[in-house]
Amino acid sequence: MKDLQVRQLATTLTDQFSKFVDISDLDRKPEDIRRQSFLSRALAALAVHELTGLDLERSSLCVIDGFDDEGIDAVAVDTDGDFPRIWLVQAKWSNKGNATFDSDAFRALKDGMGKLVRGQYERFNGKLQAMVPDINRALDNARAQITLVPAIAGEQKISSRVQLEFVDLQKEHGEDNMRLQPLLLADFVSAIRAGLEDPQVNLKVQMVDPRYEGEPYLAYYGNVSADQIAQWYADERHRLFRRNVRYPLGLTRVNSDLVGTLLGNPENFWYFHNGITVLCDRLDAGVRGHLELIGASVVNGAQTVASIHEAYGRNPVAVAKARIGVRIISLEETPRNFGQQVTMSTNTQNGMAPQDFRAQDKLQERLRLDFDVTVGKKYVTKRGEVPPAKDEGCSMPEAAIAMACCNDDAEMSFRVESGERRLWNNDTYIPVFRNADAAKVWRAVQVVREVKRVLDETQGEREGKAAQLGERGLYLISHLVFQVNAGWATVVGKAWDDFIDEIPTCVDKSLRWVMGQIDSGVAGTAQVAGIFRLAERYTQITGLALQGLMSVRPVPDLAGEYRAAEREKRARQANAVHVIVDAGVLDEGAPLEFRPVTGPERKALSAWVAADPRRSRATWVDSKSAPLLWEWDGQQYSPSRLVQVMFERAQKSVPKAVQGTRRWFVPEQGSLVDIADRIRGELSDQE
Repeated sequence: MKDLQVRQLATTLTDQFSKFVDISDLDRKPEDIRRQSFLSRALAALAVHELTGLDLERSSLCVIDGFDDEGIDAVAVDTDGDFPRIWLVQAKWSNKGNATFDSDAFRALKDGMGKLVRGQYERFNGKLQAMVPDINRALDNARAQITLVPAIAGEQKISSRVQLEFVDLQKEHGEDNMRLQPLLLADFVSAIRAGLEDPQVNLKVQMVDPRYEGEPYLAYYGNVSADQIAQWYADERHRLFRRNVRYPLGLTRVNSDLVGTLLGNPENFWYFHNGITVLCDRLDAGVRGHLELIGASVVNGAQTVASIHEAYGRNPVAVAKARIGVRIISLEETPRNFGQQVTMSTNTQNGMAPQDFRAQDKLQERLRLDFDVTVGKKYVTKRGEVPPAKDEGCSMPEAAIAMACCNDDAEMSFRVESGERRLWNNDTYIPVFRNADAAKVWRAVQVVREVKRVLDETQGEREGKAAQLGERGLYLISHLVFQVNAGWATVVGKAWDDFIDEIPTCVDKSLRWVMGQIDSGVAGTAQVAGIFRLAERYTQITGLALQGLMSVRPVPDLAGEYRAAEREKRARQANAVHVIVDAGVLDEGAPLEFRPVTGPERKALSAWVAADPRRSRATWVDSKSAPLLWEWDGQQYSPSRLVQVMFERAQKSVPKAVQGTRRWFVPEQGSLVDIADRIRGELSDQE
């Protein structure tokens, strides 16, 4: 039976993914290696399709398997909603169906994930580079969830040892931020049997006290136990939503509330939340509420279904106590396009956000009037209103963020990091707006804006973890700036101007103190991302950095690996091209890839490079003055000049000095600087 399943899977992978999965990098390899690599990559693409609902072509574009993949075969990103998701796939193909996922494989996947979390994108091949903006956007969100996906053409489940290693990983990054979701041979076989393009989903439903509606169209409605819904999702995943306007968006704010109710108050779930609408091609009704749905699809309530499945994984006993209203409509005798009309009608209802309720507070009305009378600015409280120009006022969310940052309790700024929605909860909203007046709010907004301006303008000076902190640490750094300057709210005249003028210096000192504390590992992790996932870590680091800022101790220096100027200087002194040409280690025609190494470079060039892959490729020419033959225009350049030309062609501000040898990589050998450094090391050893 297993042999037949593997054969069917291999055939489907070939039929469905041959025109999408890229194996051009293996053109010179023997046919058997090309075949095995294709099946492995196609399996990774199928895993992405199965978990995300992306179509086959887009799923294939998520595959990065090859040289410099750092143990990750595919990466998929979903930045929709309040809780972004990243799936990291490692595929294991076996012609015999006995592939396994051992500790070595897990550690390789974990190490690759670590490089992504640290922002070491230049360590990965060009296939990943186009995804970097979305990966960055997801990882910058403290609520991002990373799912490790062993995609295994085999039947052996994940060993207890690997599961223990994963638990340790969860402790470092936060239990809610990490998932392990293996897909085994049986999962892939189920997927292909259901159909990849237009899956056929059949559901059996046990409905409590079902009600029948026969005119004008056949329908049933009643209550269904939540554990049944969880099993639907476990069995069918995205196939369950093939007629819906969207797939589940991950753990959004609403979904998080759904999960909370299911775990904490399952008996009341039916009262607190809307139901689910299911369409089916045909409906067969049995006795006692047994319904069989042929060609079923959830068209309203996708987020609810995903939330039930999420909660069931945490506490199945609690979820089994919950029930939910389900409406089932058969399309067998309905007019053409009736199903589309139901889908659109049930998904076009506007909901109230927590901000909408707070906008009606008398406090906010008072602040709006106070802004107008006291500071002569506009204060916008309602969603949909056009926000004022920067110098003319601010919105209620911007004010709430600024007031959270200036609060003496560092956890208030952490709550902004962990989701703007928390601003409107009583435990945050009430203390941050306590005793607020327009003058104080407007000043706080100005300070946070100035901190952001300084961080943005200096971001090009930082690399590695310091660059990550500069990207993610706006609210943390703002909090420290407020705390160091305790009288900021009451100073007047020149004293206020002097305070604003000193913000750049204070930002620099704050960032260096925070970076020093993170590097020390005192909070249980030396990773920047880890600090923004747990309030205890965040407040501990913030407190220690504040102690340093208030002391007479010297401000720590940023390590050389974090300073762009220092790394550029080292690369310039390395004279990498001369060393490589003299050593003769690269053959004429050797391929190279461009990989940006700083955040501003990625923002400037990523989209432009992704629009035409030839822009990121060059070949080696044995020349000390112009060793790179750019594939895009067929001209030779020095590495640094080529990077400047790329900025010019992308119509971006051209850097005056940039070390191209740090940006051009030889597959499996590293950057030109890395290669030159190895040559020098070997020469030193020989001497």
